[in-house]
This record gives sequence, structure tokens and C-alpha cells, in this order.
Amino acid sequence: MRTAAASVDITPPIELPIGGNVRDDNISRGVHDNLYCDIVLLEENDEKVCFLDFDLLALDYKMCNYIKSEITKKSDIDFEKIVITCTHTHSGPDVGDFFKDEINKGCVEYIEKVAQIVSERVGKMSNELEDSIIKISKNSVHDLSFNRRLVMKDGTMRMNWEGVDPDTVEKAAGPIDPDLFVISIYETSGKIKAIMVNFTLHPAILVGKDWLYSKDYINYLNNCLKDRLGYDVVVFFANGAEGNINHINYRDKNQDRGFNEARRIGESLGKYVMDSIGSAEKIEDASLKCLSAVINLPLRKISKEEIDKAQKLIEERGDYIPSLLDGVPDEVYAREIIKLSKIKDKYVETQIHAVRIGDSVIATLPGEVFAEFGLRIKKESPFKNTLVFGLANDCVGYVPTNEAFDEGGYEIKTATTSKLDRNAGDILASEVIKLIKSL
Repeated sequence: MRTAAASVDITPPIELPIGGNVRDDNISRGVHDNLYCDIVLLEENDEKVCFLDFDLLALDYKMCNYIKSEITKKSDIDFEKIVITCTHTHSGPDVGDFFKDEINKGCVEYIEKVAQIVSERVGKMSNELEDSIIKISKNSVHDLSFNRRLVMKDGTMRMNWEGVDPDTVEKAAGPIDPDLFVISIYETSGKIKAIMVNFTLHPAILVGKDWLYSKDYINYLNNCLKDRLGYDVVVFFANGAEGNINHINYRDKNQDRGFNEARRIGESLGKYVMDSIGSAEKIEDASLKCLSAVINLPLRKISKEEIDKAQKLIEERGDYIPSLLDGVPDEVYAREIIKLSKIKDKYVETQIHAVRIGDSVIATLPGEVFAEFGLRIKKESPFKNTLVFGLANDCVGYVPTNEAFDEGGYEIKTATTSKLDRNAGDILASEVIKLIKSL
């Protein structure tokens, strides 16, 4: 197999709003650490696949397709062979239409510029392809991530950021995905040139609290790895099915929030990655095949009762909207329900990928999918190693389990971030599994 890897600085102008929460003042003040697009290009025989990972909250279907179209103009890579993912940092520019009527004009211009500089860089990478050695490792990490949905002893559902009394918690509502996959790419000389890290954890430790752009814990993960492997090594981080997974241990009342905690998480993960690199196995048959499919996921039906309730709240509260670092105010949900009720479509179109690399496969999910679906895909996959890349090619919002709709909670509340029907997750997982089995 031949490979090429690169990193492109995509740090935005300082005056853009930061995405990831709802605040009156979310205009960025500066840069804590630069944001990048990390790129890995793979080629084997006539197959060429390009992976791009953006240090952004999310990119919607239209934005992803625009970036892919620009890449095809400047390279020989097929549109269907381009996989776009986002790290989902909550301290990046607000490039989506979540919780507002339209995307900030400056953010639109920013994405257009990013598409140009990234596509130009990809266009040069075919000339940089070189024979490579591919290794992969799988380990389990159980002490950094937590299911953020909590079943209380009184039967209610709470989120772990709400500062609940541990004695009132019955259990976590679901599992975590502890899998840590690392794909290491080496030159034939033995020098490492790039690593692809796949782990399931919300980068929402900082949540833009200091109004500074940052990759969140991924910044410290990158620094930890580059300190040990070399600063020219490309570190590609792909999040997993992290819809209901974050870093908060509700039992730890002294857990920090901010850059110190981001450092602890990132450096701890970095140590696990280094251990994984040391135990990696070479992929002897590095055959490459990429399949993609366009699928339709059902949208949620909004009842007249929901619309009337939302309209009443808007009339009562007027333009007032509280500022929150975690969660979303009811006033915003009311506006979201009215906005979504005007949509006539019954389905949303999106894209999935399955990419085989020898006896391993990378499957993509187009949003913030619950960990249960990622685990199901891995369980039903016939491949030795199954990596799940979330927030890929689109962001359809949260994709909860059917059971979660009965339990309630933050991710279920109707909004641009949660607009799919309760059966959408099962449909999505089944389509991904079918695609994997077609390889």
C-alpha cells in the first residue's frame, strides 16, 4: 500500500462565534491552540481513499459535499472515496445551523476558504504517495469516558453534568465504548509518518468557556504523541459513536473543568496510544476497498400539542434566552420546534462509508450516534477489527436508541440537534452493517 499524510492549519479568524453551547456572548477572543485538518491518503492498486479530519464541531451534508467537490476538481480522487470526519470540539467555530435560523455569514465564508486550502493540499498528495507499512492495534480504556445519561433512584433521567448527588443515582443508562484503535503508518525505512487514533469521547471539557479556539483534550493528545514520535508525524483523531459519552465522573465531586482537565484526559489517552503503538500488529494483506451508500433516515413527527406548547412559551418569555455552558434552555427548544415543524420532508438524506484495510474495516456514522449502535456494528461486523468514525460526511444530530426515547433526557429533546425518528438509529446501524458485509 502507498500512503501520504498532511496537516493543514484551519484556525479561524478570532471574531467568529464558538459553537457547542448556547450563550448570549459566544464570540471568540483568541486562540489557545490552532485547529487543523489532518489528511491521510491511501492507495492500493486502482483504489484510492482519502480521509480528512477537521478540528470542528461538525460539518453538515451540504458542507461536506462542497468540500468533496472541490477536492475532486484538484485531484484524481473519486467523490465517493472521500471520507470527512470532525473531532467535534466544542471550542471551535460555530459552522452549523444548530439553535439558530441561519449560519453566521463569517462562518460560511470561513468554510468556503477552508475548502479551497484543503482541496489544494489534497491535490498535491498523489505526488507524495510512497510505499508504506501499516500496523493496527486494539486496546481497551475504561477510566476516561462515561455514559452521561443517569437513571436516578426515583426513576427519572438526569445528565451527569447536572451535579447530581451520587447516592441518588441508580446506574448509568447505558454503556461506554472502551475500544481504542490505533492505525500506525510507517515509511519502509521504519520511520512513523502518521497515526490514526479512534476513541469515543466528547471533546466538551472546555465548551468554549474561555472564548478561545481549541481542540480540547485532543490538543494535549497531539502534543503528547508528537513529543514522543516527532513533530512531523500527522496525528489523525477520529471520534466514535460519542452521542451519549463524555468525560464526567459523577462520583468525583472534585473533578476539574477547563484546560487542566483537558490536559489530564489528553495526556492519559496519549499514554494509552503509545502503549498501543508498541503492541501493534502489521497488516500483512493491506488490500483496500471503499464502499459508500446514500441512505434516507426518517424525521420525527412533531405533534400539534408540541407546537402549541412551544408557541405559548415563546409568547411568555419573549426574546429572553438564558446562557448555558451545558444543555440547552427551554426557550431555545421552543424556537427549534417551531422551525422544524415547518419542514415538509419526511426523510433526511445522508451518506455512510465502509472502508476495508486488510482484515480491518472503518465504518462511518453521520452524526452523534449513541454508543450502543457503535457497539452493535462492531459485534455484527465479520472483520477482525471494526473502527467506527462518528460525525462523518454529515451531522444529522443525535441518534439515540429507541429505549432512550422512552427514558427522556437531553439528547431526546426535539431540536435541530435531535430531529430523527426513534427508529432512525436501528435503520442506520443496519445499513452500515449491510455495507460492511458487502465488502
